[in-house]
Amino acid sequence: MIPRYTRRMITNIFTPGTTGFAALCLAAYLLLANVLAYAAFAVDKSRAICAERRIPERSLLILATLGGWIGAKLAQHRLRHKTRKQPFGILLNLSVLIIPGLIATAIILQSDLTWARLTTQASTTAQSLLATGTTADIPTPPRRFGPGSDAP
Repeated sequence: MIPRYTRRMITNIFTPGTTGFAALCLAAYLLLANVLAYAAFAVDKSRAICAERRIPERSLLILATLGGWIGAKLAQHRLRHKTRKQPFGILLNLSVLIIPGLIATAIILQSDLTWARLTTQASTTAQSLLATGTTADIPTPPRRFGPGSDAP
């Protein structure tokens, strides 16, 4: 017999609308995206060796951007494919930032943080920081004594 806690945990994972189900779906999506990206790089490498029609770089970058970045980088490293093409390598490395950037943008747009509120908050914070720093807080450098000084 399965313990009650384990049954509840399994029910949470496989019940749509729960956080566990969303995490399971996300993990399955990322696994599929990485396998597809790795397979696309492998097919492109074999086509390059056989001098056949290649998969466009744009398609490879789209697969990496849509969640298959780890699979693409793994294939690039293990298959030694597209390692010397520098514009492609830079774009592949930047593609990992696109999805988190879109998610962060969606979260900011969904929340009550608007650009006006962000700038207002930033300016009030800057003003409060500048207002607390008075000239009495700044230490004065010690006076020099000796040749060339203005000391009496």
